[in-house]
Amino acid sequence: MKVFLCCVFAAVLAFGADDLAEVYRVKGAVALEARASEILSDPSYWLERLGKVETRFGYFESPKHLFIVDKAARKFFFYDYENNVLKRAAEYDATMGDATGDKYKEGDNKTPVGVYRVTAKLKQGERLFDKYYGPLAFVTDYPNAFDRSLKKTGHGIWIHGFPLNGSRDNPNTKGCVAIENDGLTSLDSSADRAKIAVMINESGVLEAKKEDLAAVMALLYEWRWAWKINDLERYLGLYADDFVRSDGISKKEFDKIKRVIFGKGEKKRIEFSDIEVVPYPNSLNKVIYKASFWQDYEATTHRSSRVKELYLQKSGDRFKIALER
Repeated sequence: MKVFLCCVFAAVLAFGADDLAEVYRVKGAVALEARASEILSDPSYWLERLGKVETRFGYFESPKHLFIVDKAARKFFFYDYENNVLKRAAEYDATMGDATGDKYKEGDNKTPVGVYRVTAKLKQGERLFDKYYGPLAFVTDYPNAFDRSLKKTGHGIWIHGFPLNGSRDNPNTKGCVAIENDGLTSLDSSADRAKIAVMINESGVLEAKKEDLAAVMALLYEWRWAWKINDLERYLGLYADDFVRSDGISKKEFDKIKRVIFGKGEKKRIEFSDIEVVPYPNSLNKVIYKASFWQDYEATTHRSSRVKELYLQKSGDRFKIALER
């Protein structure tokens, strides 16, 4: 409820206190939530709000460290994002897989394209960690849910350093990203692993469009509201025809499952927090955004709290959910 009330307060500021106060006075709290959800499902509300926020690389509700890789230029950029301020903190030359293009299979010597989380940090002296990889390594979650939906294989894509003995016979990292050891050590001292987003681009740096971010944020809140009030057709209408769940469930199977669940008519509590929406580099030539957030869900028969991920694909002037984890 805390997150929702924050959004209601923001909506009050954007649309005027009188409007929502009158809804509450005449129709009560349920109608107030419905009206606030209607506002939050409107891209124009988000476009207005995002106009005051730095969104070059996406929308973030908490501080983030951005590791951005331009494969073609062989560059690694480190950005800090906090209090709506984006600061480029460092730039390093990068070594990576010697084959061009997106990674699709184990052993193809390609560095993947996409957006990744850092799942672990390996350091010399703390674990059995080969000195060939320098003082430390940030371990990514390649292959992520989107990669697996494309049947990509491989593992162990790290951001690491150079051999501690100062020599490297083969510059090919077989898919990893390597930067100078001093730079890597500097990242270790200034970047919280849990707050890192890794964005790897084939060429250049992919930036977000405010109109796209506004559309995605509006869809998230429309999705939440349709789910909460058991509006099945509206809910299913937000999913692409070729949607697939991360466990392989197809759109047809997904529809059947949701019809049974929604048919129970349960009251639900669905809260979002720490929302992150970023443009997703890909080799499909499609406009894709990845939305991740902490989701608290509670109904009579089920309760969960976890990180939720949605991959949204643009078709025409609309986004739809193509993948869910």
